[in-house]
Amino acid sequence: MTAAWWRSVLRWLSQLTGQAPARLAAAPRQAVAAAAASLQGDALPAAEVAAHLQRGLHALALYPRLAGEPTAVSASGLAEAVDRALQDRDWATRQLPRRPQLLPQLIQTVNDDVASARVMAAIIGQDPVLTGNLLRIANSPAYKVHERPVESLQRAVTLVGTEGVRQIISAVLVQPVMQVQCEVFPQFSSIIWEHALLASRAAADHARTVTFGDAFAAQWLGLVQGLGAALVMRQLLQEAQARGEEVEPALTLQLLQQWSLPLAQRVAAAWELPEPVHQALAPDADGPLADSLRLASAAAAASLLCRHGHASQGRMLALLEQLPAAPPHALRWIWRRLHGRNVETLDESLHGDGEGLAR
Repeated sequence: MTAAWWRSVLRWLSQLTGQAPARLAAAPRQAVAAAAASLQGDALPAAEVAAHLQRGLHALALYPRLAGEPTAVSASGLAEAVDRALQDRDWATRQLPRRPQLLPQLIQTVNDDVASARVMAAIIGQDPVLTGNLLRIANSPAYKVHERPVESLQRAVTLVGTEGVRQIISAVLVQPVMQVQCEVFPQFSSIIWEHALLASRAAADHARTVTFGDAFAAQWLGLVQGLGAALVMRQLLQEAQARGEEVEPALTLQLLQQWSLPLAQRVAAAWELPEPVHQALAPDADGPLADSLRLASAAAAASLLCRHGHASQGRMLALLEQLPAAPPHALRWIWRRLHGRNVETLDESLHGDGEGLAR
């Protein structure tokens, strides 16, 4: 992340709060508002929309350590140590999450259109970890379809459908490694996980309705890009602990930007995901799957910024409509699927003053 970016964060924040930069640390919540400020007001060039939304997402994930930090990333042994570790040939294999023992049987059943909800629930019920994760994710904002909690496996499978079960199985595979114990950035794990879930669903929806591509591959793109970010953070924390060094936000942002997609590509290769998934994760990727990933990642970031009270839905939709491969009618349908539920935000639970939610 450049020095100019950090200076702009401080400038936005001082304009919003009327405080001098030296006092910004006293109002850490405004750090996210500062990063989101570029999304308000005048129109942004279409080419910059996705980058600004990504910046807002990272600001939210790294709250409350964003305000008052150094304006540049100096050369450090910690950064070099992280780079060396992430370049290790066997690194991705060692970090892969648990694969449930019943997964092959379950996927075969999910791909069978005539399999009943009872059969699927019986198979899932043999694995307590899979059972708990499926019920939890079925009740999450990304998949919940009713106000009443889903408490039985059969009801969960019936509600989310065959396609929904396929998506949840994939999320269950990824979720364990997304849990990063991080006292420095206490929101990081939950924000990145929520973003991955929302992006995976939006990518699948975009593939089905806009590009008419492989929705399952698109869904995996949304998951593994979030997994890449979580793995970057995990390695950074491990190296910092080994060296006895403090993790600085500026370095964290730089490493997330540099390594999230390359690590996602390595995981896709190790898990033998289809080759188009590998290609769509390249920084300069083009094509239907890459379009689905970009739109989905941006829409998920926009939804999270709204849910946490840092942006309005109208402004976020206006920005998303500038992205390529985002027809307004399809975009609004995808947005309703992402954001159209009554979901309690962090701000509402803490302060009772959430903003920008669809009711």
